[in-house]
Amino acid sequence: MHGFTQLKAGPVTAGRTLTVVAALRAWLSAGLAAAASGISRAAINRRVVRQLSAMSDRELRDIGLSRQDVLDAGILLVEGDASDFLVDRRDERRASRSVPRGGWPPRRH
Repeated sequence: MHGFTQLKAGPVTAGRTLTVVAALRAWLSAGLAAAASGISRAAINRRVVRQLSAMSDRELRDIGLSRQDVLDAGILLVEGDASDFLVDRRDERRASRSVPRGGWPPRRH
């Protein structure tokens, strides 16, 4: 061991090591939580689309959706969030049906 010196880990080195380990543990647990969240979110989306697919057209109309909306959401299961898509579709339809303020009853000119 000629030419090599041995360094003892002092309190600063030990503290830094603990900080790095804690940061690594936090990063790893956050990554695992995100992965688990993504998997459970995908499962929820599949269940929602499956339940909506079993509904009749009349039931879908009652909640502001169409059969095509459900089919489109089924395609999104691979690449996006189907429930957000369905809520946006419903809100678009509601907005297009709403009457502007002062627009009802229609005025005769």
